[in-house]
Amino acid sequence: MKKLCLLLILCLFISSCNAKPKVEEDGTPVINIKEDTIFLSKDESFDNDSNVEVTFDSDGGNVEYSIEEREDCRIVTVKAIGNNGKESSSSFVIDYQITREKNAIVFGDSIVFGLFADNYSFVDHLKDDYDFNDVVKAGLPDFRVSTYPDANKWLGELVKRHYYDDYDYDYVILQGGVNDVLHDTPIGELSADKNYESFNTDTFMGGLEAYIYNVTTKWPNAKIGYIITYDTSSYTDGEKTWSKDVYKQYNDALKEVLNKWNVEYLDLSTDEFSELLKTDQPDNMDDGLHLNLYGHEIIAPYVYEWMKGLKRYS
Repeated sequence: MKKLCLLLILCLFISSCNAKPKVEEDGTPVINIKEDTIFLSKDESFDNDSNVEVTFDSDGGNVEYSIEEREDCRIVTVKAIGNNGKESSSSFVIDYQITREKNAIVFGDSIVFGLFADNYSFVDHLKDDYDFNDVVKAGLPDFRVSTYPDANKWLGELVKRHYYDDYDYDYVILQGGVNDVLHDTPIGELSADKNYESFNTDTFMGGLEAYIYNVTTKWPNAKIGYIITYDTSSYTDGEKTWSKDVYKQYNDALKEVLNKWNVEYLDLSTDEFSELLKTDQPDNMDDGLHLNLYGHEIIAPYVYEWMKGLKRYS
């Protein structure tokens, strides 16, 4: 199916290189397809008329559409029926592989970095196994969504380091929060507005709002999403450990902030993903926190499918 879609896209591109007259000499209506390929996710609606311009002779006519749904694309066939009895048809493709040739960046902590997985995380899988132009891995161990207790390890500042990258990113994905739990960061409260001066970055919620503010200010037209880390409440770092209830408090606060900022999220802390990743066993995470190579390989397809459905932030 994928090869058929790609072949049709190529044929449409070749045909579009030949300029067409306004109306054929014999009165046959002319169809002008503005974009031969439209990149959308399956759940996004599209107005076919917006992509089609049909010219009839003085007798006028009607336009009909037929849709063929395939696994990787939708083929829209346009039929122009002139009142003079003349007909013509053309097609365009709505390609569901919307990440093709797009650029993405993923911010986060040691999980994004790939610590204890040969520095090869799910982000590297996104770059190597899928059709992005490039995926930049911007994750560093021990970084947090807050400035507590070390402002030098704040993800909001890490975002600023990439303000002048070569790409105007199509996808900006955020992650983080586990290290805030480990350092007993005060949860804080949701600010009353979206003014930067209102955020107390030494709290979990305030730092998270500022983190998101830095992203949405720089890339307001990108597809922005947040990955909530899988359940790690069985992890112990020296004398630091926490329960499911404590971890849930932080995740609930995180979701409250994401909802305020209208940021879509992938919640890996659900029972479904805990079972998938076997977070209560050492199979996919050797230390109870960091995914190993196999764990990152498991989770990468779920991240990719979620990314395909993200909407533009603005």
